[in-house]
Amino acid sequence: MMVDLRWLRWIGPGIVALGAVGFIAATTLGASAPPLTLRACAGPPADRVAAARDAAPPSPADLRRMPWFRLDPLLDGDGALRAERLAVGLNGETTARSLELTAESFAAGPFGRVVLAGSDDGVTSRLRAIDVASGCAWAVGEERSVIRRATIDPTGAFIYEMRVERTSRADLGIWRRPLDGLTPARRVLAPLAADGRFGRTFSTEFTWDVGGDRLAVQSCGEVICRTRVVALTGGPPMSLEAPDVGQLIGLDGDRVVTYAACRGLPCPIVSTNVRTGQRTVLAPAAGLAIVVPTADGSRLIHEVDAAEGLRLRAIALDGRATFDLGPLPDGLRLHPSGVRADAATRLPAGWILLAPEGRIPADPTSDHPQLRHVTDGATVPLHEDLR
Repeated sequence: MMVDLRWLRWIGPGIVALGAVGFIAATTLGASAPPLTLRACAGPPADRVAAARDAAPPSPADLRRMPWFRLDPLLDGDGALRAERLAVGLNGETTARSLELTAESFAAGPFGRVVLAGSDDGVTSRLRAIDVASGCAWAVGEERSVIRRATIDPTGAFIYEMRVERTSRADLGIWRRPLDGLTPARRVLAPLAADGRFGRTFSTEFTWDVGGDRLAVQSCGEVICRTRVVALTGGPPMSLEAPDVGQLIGLDGDRVVTYAACRGLPCPIVSTNVRTGQRTVLAPAAGLAIVVPTADGSRLIHEVDAAEGLRLRAIALDGRATFDLGPLPDGLRLHPSGVRADAATRLPAGWILLAPEGRIPADPTSDHPQLRHVTDGATVPLHEDLR
């Protein structure tokens, strides 16, 4: 069974479960980097929106100077979470920079050149947009309630954030604010209603669909999750609420791809049409997984445990067109979404990233990561393609 960093963060700054301590320590080894010193971004508000506009690189060669981020927990001597280290860098460059955040913090992106960082000091929640390429940042928002998660829409115009009440941790709904900061935030989605079938909600995460015009808002308990899909063009949200649905993997139009309600991996993966409720089992037992766009439509890419070791398989979201993408190299795993990995970079359509522990290395000089083409399985070392 693989431990998920996302679940560990829900525990908060208290003592981390004993079985997870070794995993966290492994992820933070070598994660130190020179301090990130940020100046205030200059220029008009329109420049900030342009910096966050989410255009994917056309080809692997265009990954040069694309930003990446990685968030790692920092533990004190008793194994309690004391802080988070946010490392950022540009593909093809040998230097990364790091910034220490409070224990209750998060990062999301990249959105264009921007990584969004949120932190809470017990009194105030603050959001900052970091322009990694320019080495500057600007304050996006400051709230007395707790901003648990946030994301930027693909146009770079708006930030969506999930808030909870500071004392009770009651859900305060989903709020939207302009990235340029010229008008106040307003609530766009009501708090999720309490439902004993799903238990206590520990976390809410955001995932954009492959077309960029729908936002999935998923709230999870210990193993069961509820998903609301919001169209940016308006209209009521569509909901996926069932006691056997787990963590979201990806979204393409009406199709929501999730794990079953499992406590670890491997786990079945299911595609559900959120409008009709029709389900298709895409994999009976899968490891790390991600939904990627290709010229022939979106594909689920997932790990499968074969006799000779881990392999990658691709399948269309309707359950057809299954094909093998070959074995995983020793020491590498599929890099899933930034939500699951707490690390991300932008990739061209039709390509996936293979990385140590399934996460972008904290050391940008590492020659281990590889890119693999979904259509034909062709593989190239990441940094070789950027030289």
